[in-house]
Amino acid sequence: MAVQGAARLTVKIVVVATAVVGGGALVSSSVFASLTAVATASTSVTTGTLSLTDTATAGSGGLVTAISAMAPGDTVNRYIDLTNGGTLDGDTPTVRIATGGNALTTDGTKGLQITINACSVAWTQATGTCGGTTTAVLASTSALALAADTALNVPSKNAGAINALKISISLPSGNEVTTNGALPSGTIQGLTTALAWTFTEGQRTATTTNN
Repeated sequence: MAVQGAARLTVKIVVVATAVVGGGALVSSSVFASLTAVATASTSVTTGTLSLTDTATAGSGGLVTAISAMAPGDTVNRYIDLTNGGTLDGDTPTVRIATGGNALTTDGTKGLQITINACSVAWTQATGTCGGTTTAVLASTSALALAADTALNVPSKNAGAINALKISISLPSGNEVTTNGALPSGTIQGLTTALAWTFTEGQRTATTTNN
């Protein structure tokens, strides 16, 4: 009987130990359980565009038609529309002229001079007058100086803006004496030069928006 009692006690101890271990396993597995929450959203991003074009105003030769037989004191007016056709506002535009190498463009005093004005409405080309508000975009500047980028004070730099410009190309008055058919040294007579115009506009200042 004592042996049977001891056997029963051993079985009970084994059962209790098993229960404890099993319970421990249950507790242990619950420690690794977790909660998950998910939030989602979507948005679209569209980038802007920056576009600058110069086109001859209707009825004008623009900047692609040759000028011939200029004399000292002459001025030739050409009309263009400088357009920001993009969706981004621009920064201050500049103009630069690449030129040929003779006195028309290498002599800052006797050579060609460029003046640019803007009109708030279309220019009256027949008279060179503005029926609206005139803005001085570029004061008289030599072609020599315009070999470097030069800022233009256009009325508007906004997206979609069209600046109606009158570009005046002048040959300053001066005196030269041609003796027995021989042109004087440093003459501005009989010269030909190319004027290659480049208008440049950067984007507006970058911004940070909070909304």
